[in-house]
Amino acid sequence: MTIPSFDSAIVTGLDAFLSGEGTGNRLFRIFIYNIGENPLFRGFPIFFTLLLFWFGNTSIESRSRILTGLMATCIAVFISVSMQYLFHIHTRPVLDPSLHLHIQATNWDHQSSFPSDTAMLYFSLSTLLFLLNRRVGALVFTWSIISAGLCRVALGWHYPSDILGSLIIAPALVFLFTKPEFLRKRIERVLEALQEKMHVVNALLMLFIAEAYTLFPGLRGIFETLVHLLRQNLDIPD
Repeated sequence: MTIPSFDSAIVTGLDAFLSGEGTGNRLFRIFIYNIGENPLFRGFPIFFTLLLFWFGNTSIESRSRILTGLMATCIAVFISVSMQYLFHIHTRPVLDPSLHLHIQATNWDHQSSFPSDTAMLYFSLSTLLFLLNRRVGALVFTWSIISAGLCRVALGWHYPSDILGSLIIAPALVFLFTKPEFLRKRIERVLEALQEKMHVVNALLMLFIAEAYTLFPGLRGIFETLVHLLRQNLDIPD
């Protein structure tokens, strides 16, 4: 079985189950939608745990590890969004009429869905938390696979291969950034210099959390504007 046929079989199978009229189907449909689409339900275990680590351990070493991981997270999400806008790997399931899904299509500003930017964000943060505490990290990683992965496949937002792509790229980038000592040491020196102004660092972290909780709407808006300008000036088709 090829990857496209496997993707289609999983998505259409889940769609057929969720569209059933049984009580179990309806309850499962409500559960899937709220876990996969509601940012509060989906994001609370991840972001709450991240803030617990940040404020629970104020050592410069611990906070430098967190900031290094957040840098990797930003780059991972940037790569994901860039690939979705600049390359058309395949059409998002809910927008593909050949699949005949029962899910109502919503407005999307781009059709490509590989790799999943939501999964990229959640897998990056889960990897960071795993490096800080393996037991806690394993729990939030499991939650990310369910909420940002399986549930969004069931909703028709992504194919399984979109999630798998994020599952490979996101942890690799976090490990790549957190492994070298020189980067973390530089961040430690910056934090040492800002010891008297940690309220500024905390404020910037809160701004990051606010953006990340809803998948960077402000930064995405800037990126979409830049892509639009580039396409206009370079005559690149949408």
